[in-house]
Amino acid sequence: MLLAPCPAEGPRVASATVRTPLPPLPGLLAYEATARLGSIAAAADELGLSASAVSQRIRVLETHLGIALFERQARSIRLTPMGQAYLPTVRGAFDDLSAGTTGLFGPAGRGRLTVRVQVSYAMTWLVPRLQDFHDDYPHIDLRVVTAIWANEVPPHEVDLEIRHGNGRWAGFTADLLHEDQAVVVGSPAHLEAYGPLTGPADLEQRPRVHVIGYDDLWQRLFPHTPPPSRGAEATITLDTTVAATQFAASGLHCALVPERFARAAVRDGRLVVLHDRLVPLRQAHYLLQREGEGEAHMSPEGRTFVQWLIRQDIEDPPLQPGG
Repeated sequence: MLLAPCPAEGPRVASATVRTPLPPLPGLLAYEATARLGSIAAAADELGLSASAVSQRIRVLETHLGIALFERQARSIRLTPMGQAYLPTVRGAFDDLSAGTTGLFGPAGRGRLTVRVQVSYAMTWLVPRLQDFHDDYPHIDLRVVTAIWANEVPPHEVDLEIRHGNGRWAGFTADLLHEDQAVVVGSPAHLEAYGPLTGPADLEQRPRVHVIGYDDLWQRLFPHTPPPSRGAEATITLDTTVAATQFAASGLHCALVPERFARAAVRDGRLVVLHDRLVPLRQAHYLLQREGEGEAHMSPEGRTFVQWLIRQDIEDPPLQPGG
């Protein structure tokens, strides 16, 4: 039986996974605190230790390094030249560790909540109210993500999700959050040019916006609307209600959109309600949690956020066309 020759031994290269032994952390903490505060007694008070324990930790660190970090005198202590040179490295490491920890997990004593919502819900309803949430709950770091960044936030990092639909999604429990109705809106310029919307024949002559996913709303507003005639105004189709709302506010097209998403624009005068009938939507907004993580497992920050959402509807009720 032939054996392959053994390769000639060369110089050994340290594995990339082997880490040079680190200095003892308790000694580094005692050294940095003593250097910063100027005395072992002050460092002991900050660290919650006895003065002798601080001195012992510094001596262990000095033994590890093989150098003296402090010159000890009868009633004072001061850094040696090597102790002075080492200090920026240790402080920089502590600062980097502190900044990285805060960036990932938030400041100590603060709560953190990640909520995923759809773009239209975020832009037209939620985001304009977030300053109020921050003012009421400054201790909660709130992260709102939309489908635009869906792949950037792993599912396990999302605490709550708000979706619009029929309430059935595999792998989630869904609790009804908002039921909505659609309202016909247009810009003040549209109202001046066309007047209030009176019926199907009137609608046929107006420029209007269709929103993908809400294709049946105009037909449900006027069930006997005839097919568009050759002389009818062309329509524009957009894929989000936020786009339709912004487009209607900036031009002469009218839009039939969820009242919730038009509410702020109507109240600040960018849009006006053109017809006094609301069309109930067949879908609603639901609060989603992963199966097995019901209200009993919701974090205090999550419960606070949900209660705040509910209060928004009470404090800012829906528009009442014709009321």
